[in-house]
Amino acid sequence: MNFILYDGIEWKKLFPITLTRPVSEIRLGLFTIKERWEKYIGKNVESIITQPFLSKKFSKKESLFFENILLINSAFLPNEELIQILFSLKENETIFFKEKMIAIKKNFFLGKENIHSLFLKKCKKTYHVNKIIHIQYPSDIFINNETVIKKDFLFFTNGKKSSSLLGNNHVICRDKIFLEEDIKANNVVLNAEHGPIYIEKGVEIMEGSVIRGPVAIGKHTTLNMGAKIYGATTIATFCKIGGEIFNSVIFSYSNKVHDGFLGNSILGEWCNLGAGTNISNLRNDYQKVTVWDYEKKDFSHTNLQFFGLIMGDHSKSSINTQFNTATIVGVSDNIFGYGFPPRYIPSFFLGGIQKKKRIPFNKVCETAEIMMNRRNVNFSLLDRKILEYLYQLLDI
Repeated sequence: MNFILYDGIEWKKLFPITLTRPVSEIRLGLFTIKERWEKYIGKNVESIITQPFLSKKFSKKESLFFENILLINSAFLPNEELIQILFSLKENETIFFKEKMIAIKKNFFLGKENIHSLFLKKCKKTYHVNKIIHIQYPSDIFINNETVIKKDFLFFTNGKKSSSLLGNNHVICRDKIFLEEDIKANNVVLNAEHGPIYIEKGVEIMEGSVIRGPVAIGKHTTLNMGAKIYGATTIATFCKIGGEIFNSVIFSYSNKVHDGFLGNSILGEWCNLGAGTNISNLRNDYQKVTVWDYEKKDFSHTNLQFFGLIMGDHSKSSINTQFNTATIVGVSDNIFGYGFPPRYIPSFFLGGIQKKKRIPFNKVCETAEIMMNRRNVNFSLLDRKILEYLYQLLDI
């Protein structure tokens, strides 16, 4: 049996994080959603059905005909109950959570077929799951990260042996800390009393750093001297991190090198926060926040009190930038200037509170290429085409 992950209606609700990726490439806990599904099912995903402008980079498979297939909505995270039902499905049987379809089994499927039309067809049998994590909005990523880190830790470390940590370090609750090989750390504190800590290979933790779980740190990431990492935080691969971080998710190749606070936030890939950048995650009057809604093109009320910054891929802030509570930053922005920037900044803009201007597209690509080359990563033609497609749209 093969399986396909597809983007449902959640893709648009997860802007700006999904402007440059399918829902399945969102990271929380120890893995991306795609990686997590592959680990639970025990085989690689057959294909990813997403927006046409993203397909060439992320789908991998050019064939449009699939046999013996499970179609799974990427916005749902796997659990034991769901996996058990999935493997028992027969042709044209479905799984629902409340009124939303999680998966359907098909003997054959044409990739160009409209998945949403499957909702209208009568199914042979429908199963329901009672409890599942559903990622519908960017804030769902940091809201659920504690639960997901703990669950991932138990699932992925079961039966595996942690490496030893060399050096003069203070370790609390060693049994809830898992270390891969080649980790450099000396005079640091690892405290797993309130949640597990998972650190991948090649991570360097400089002296004076304190990590308080639940926390997951990806391979070849560097924590600078005196970094303070609170749970529930995920830092992906090849990041450079410093300062104070609380309940946030940082995607691969992004930097928050210097002092400054980041809380209840998400940074996409290839982001950089300048020295002294701070993010407010709580209003002074303690009221619930409003957040920019890309579909309504206006701010919408939420039931959230703690909400920091959501930043799309390739965006940057200059030194001493101060982001207000619940700020949304698009893709490839360059933010600088006095005062608080607006709480919504569309993609490809230069500036801050003062008059902004659109960055020329060739400059967008030049900056991306320089930053990626510094990490020995190629700025590919596919990367360029994705940014070019987005650049041609207005107000994203």
